[in-house]
Amino acid sequence: MTSALSLIAPEIKINGALVGDRELDQLDGVRISRSLGLPGRAVLRFSDIGYSVAAGQLFAIGSEVEISSPGSTALFLGEVTGVELHLDRGQPEFTVIADDLAYKMTLGTKVRTFTTVTYSEVISKIAQEYGLRAQVSATSERQEYLMQADSDFGFIAEIADRTGSDWWVDGRTLHFRPATTASPAVRLTVGEQLETFSVRASALHPGTPTICGWWPKTKQSVTATGTTSTSGSTAHLVGPYLTASKLKQTNRTVSTADMPGDQTEAESLANRLVERWTAGAVTAKGSCPADSRITPGGSVEIADAGPASGTYHVSEVEHSYSARGFETRFTAGDRRPSSLVDVLSGDRPSSFRRDGLVIGIVTMVGNKQGSAGDVKVKYVSIGDQVESNWARVVTLGAGSGRGMTFVPEINDEVIVGFEGGDARRPVVLGGVYNGKDIPVEFGVQNNTVSRRRITSRLGHFVEFGDGTDAANQHIDLKLAGGAHQVRLGKDALSAKVPAGVPITVGAGDASIEIAKDGSITLSGKKITLKSQTDVEISGVNITAKASVKAAISGTMTEVKASATGEFSAGGPVTIKGAVVAVN
Repeated sequence: MTSALSLIAPEIKINGALVGDRELDQLDGVRISRSLGLPGRAVLRFSDIGYSVAAGQLFAIGSEVEISSPGSTALFLGEVTGVELHLDRGQPEFTVIADDLAYKMTLGTKVRTFTTVTYSEVISKIAQEYGLRAQVSATSERQEYLMQADSDFGFIAEIADRTGSDWWVDGRTLHFRPATTASPAVRLTVGEQLETFSVRASALHPGTPTICGWWPKTKQSVTATGTTSTSGSTAHLVGPYLTASKLKQTNRTVSTADMPGDQTEAESLANRLVERWTAGAVTAKGSCPADSRITPGGSVEIADAGPASGTYHVSEVEHSYSARGFETRFTAGDRRPSSLVDVLSGDRPSSFRRDGLVIGIVTMVGNKQGSAGDVKVKYVSIGDQVESNWARVVTLGAGSGRGMTFVPEINDEVIVGFEGGDARRPVVLGGVYNGKDIPVEFGVQNNTVSRRRITSRLGHFVEFGDGTDAANQHIDLKLAGGAHQVRLGKDALSAKVPAGVPITVGAGDASIEIAKDGSITLSGKKITLKSQTDVEISGVNITAKASVKAAISGTMTEVKASATGEFSAGGPVTIKGAVVAVN
């Protein structure tokens, strides 16, 4: 027989079918807890005499549970995730635990990336993956790169925290929107609908946050200061405590914990802090008869409460049904979750922060929209080997038009750090050797580094010899294969190339040329050959020609032919000497 309480009891459906009177008669109570940023939970308690409820399959794991108010307004939709059986002096109490569909997002983590997307597009994609409708406030600012290294639940929570947004799941809909005192608010009047109410305010919080960061694309600092909250209570009593303007000594704080990508994001992060402090500054709690209109993310308007009258942003709601009746309790306060998230975040990875260094394998070189020296890497050491955002490369002497341009190549192993711990801002610190990629040699002999070398992909190298003797102290420039070499050493200077390779040394119009066939040509304005002893010129044919005058002089001058000799002139010939002998 239906009890009197069942007339005001919530309506319960399991897999779409109403729970029968037999189960309702054993129902001791229902408690529905819903909060911003947390899966909602329903707890149903039964005095299960004879174990008829526990032994049956009505509340089998995964069964859909729908709870509505007596007016058929939905209060909760979820699935059975747990049960508990408790015996007290032989009297069984059976408890069914159901969580709303957000619980599925907490199971397991993912490592993946999103490129050129808005936050609202990411949230909508995740909602779709769980079969949820997405009621997401559109965001216009596109994120060049996002990496998820967390559960979907944790990733959404991080985005919400970063943007100062509220999120929750209601039935089959995921809501994500900026914190605001929603209009119209549910009006509750003291002495009528509102049964109990209390409010506490504190000014012990900063009032003006400033976010600082650096944006390498424009080589400029990024600074933004938070403005007034849009979700704070309008009650006259708590107004001064929201801004804490009277406490000048604690009114300002500067944060570099979050890395803003640009000015727009810096402003969002600063305003997020204002919203967080404002929400934590005032905590209001109240109760009233069961009211399905009061929901997390909504607002209540408190009337006839003197200076405490005004609107409050609701962060938690609990609908409770027991022998006392059916009532709703609500809390308007700090919107940061403090239960499930605390459990999940013990060693929970962050999708925006990455502490320490990671190993990467270079996958792409040259950013067409940025620097030609930027690279992308595959994070082979943190899970599913996702690809990074474009990473800057640490370079010796980097500056405007200068520095060493040693860019790692595809498939090179590199060490990657993160600017400010932000996973969106990777920096390649350098390359490392491994069991497959090894150097020609390290130049270590007898526990001493005797040679240092810079070697290119093809095998060209510059070597600095720091040996103990002159023969091993040098600077060696050599092309791959070793046939082309210039060596400046303490013992000798040498330069060599293979046969057939021409050499040209030029200084303006003057030059020394060695042709492919080995011919040598010296050209210049004036060429002088001097020797302290002998000068010898020999060859098959020797030709000396002057366009104006040719002169040969010496203490002793001899012109001699071993076979035929000829001396001729186109004009007069003069032969002079102290003695002239013609034979």
